Amino acid sequence: MTRRHRSQGVLTALLVALAVITRGQAAGMRKRQGSSPQCVRDIDVTVVPTRGVLRGLPPVEMRTFGASAMAGVGVCNVSHSLPAQLAQRVADGAGRAVHVVGYARSGALTRDVLDLQLPLALGDTDVSVLLVGTNDVTNRTPPARLARHSGELLDALVGLGAPVVMSGLPEFRAMRAVPYRLRGAVHGYGRLMGAAQRHAASQRASVRLVDVSRDVGRQFVHDPSTMSADAFHPSGTGYGRIADALAPTVLPVLRASEP
Repeated sequence: MTRRHRSQGVLTALLVALAVITRGQAAGMRKRQGSSPQCVRDIDVTVVPTRGVLRGLPPVEMRTFGASAMAGVGVCNVSHSLPAQLAQRVADGAGRAVHVVGYARSGALTRDVLDLQLPLALGDTDVSVLLVGTNDVTNRTPPARLARHSGELLDALVGLGAPVVMSGLPEFRAMRAVPYRLRGAVHGYGRLMGAAQRHAASQRASVRLVDVSRDVGRQFVHDPSTMSADAFHPSGTGYGRIADALAPTVLPVLRASEP
């Protein structure tokens, strides 16, 4: 059997698992995901270094895109959201104020970011940060389609004139809201989808992909405090861990583009 045939067999098996293993459980998982309370609505904040602005440069303009994790679902204080926590870490590391605007929306697919969020992004941007793909996994988007949509989205983000930092997919095994029998299939399908994202990112010089599952995924699996009450989205602590993983990549691309 060729590698291509083996890959197709794995994909078919995972799709069957996601579609057949208790369809009601999969539907319930999506329902629970979509009904999670979203206290944070619009993210448009400016943060300064915790010890004061150290450098005489204008604020960093950061734009964030994606789905529920980037929209702040799971927390009720904007300062606990991923965009705000990432902005704070960037401000502390760069010695500059950071103005972050969020366009992410809960439930967004990769294609939705391109069609519905990018047109709203106005003004100058120093760095764009993207976290999307979880809904593509739970909705069983074919990997080839995700690769195509990811490429189109990344090209559009690069077209904003700034480098792009893309977060890889989360650690699905930490999502205790996912029925145990379904968790392995979701994790396996997520790995295929993550490979499609990595390939799209690797083809574009202005894009950096951070494998957050590799960097902090084990913390989410073993530390329940990283997940919110819905057991699907991160908590403020969890968003802080993701921000810790992303900031070391955001800071160098900003420094490279400073005047």
